[in-house]
Amino acid sequence: MASSFFSLLVNGQIEAGYFPSYDNLYCKFSTLNGPDWVVVSGVEEGITQQSLSSPIPSFTGQPHTLARPCVWNFPLDLAFKATNAYGWPQLILTVYGPDALGRDVVRGYGSIRLPRTPGIHTIYTPMFVPLASTYFNGFLSWIRGRLPEFRDSRFVGRSEGRDVVCVRSQGTVKVTVNIGTKDMERFGYVNRPLKAK
Repeated sequence: MASSFFSLLVNGQIEAGYFPSYDNLYCKFSTLNGPDWVVVSGVEEGITQQSLSSPIPSFTGQPHTLARPCVWNFPLDLAFKATNAYGWPQLILTVYGPDALGRDVVRGYGSIRLPRTPGIHTIYTPMFVPLASTYFNGFLSWIRGRLPEFRDSRFVGRSEGRDVVCVRSQGTVKVTVNIGTKDMERFGYVNRPLKAK
């Protein structure tokens, strides 16, 4: 009997965060996908352990850049099914860490659209933080210990309203995923790994 959907299997880990000015970090993750996508197994959102940065610097994904990583190696294991590719799943990442007074504040937001091709993929995701609308508001938020943040972290994976938000780049997160697909060709999607040149 012919299948009425195709499948996307995701297995991997949120490996590490590279934030040169910060330490003692943890990462929250969630998935964002279109209305035709259903998570059939796995955890859609979670939180890593808190990690001190490693004493040994490593490559951050940026050219000629080394930094001391906060290593999480947090496992990801998800399976999706869908009938069309609209709203292809994304992984939404939010990194937190303590400020000078020990309060947890956002150190970076980022999103990853999961790869379409089968195989192992290493992704370095640039992270960013929102900025206050004025310098005075920024000073007040710093005094109060409430730095600007989004009410819903999934906002970073959507396009609505992003054009009016001011942000600053801050850090990188490394994610490794192993992607598997099933029955995509039956829905007209050609899905083969890219050939090396």
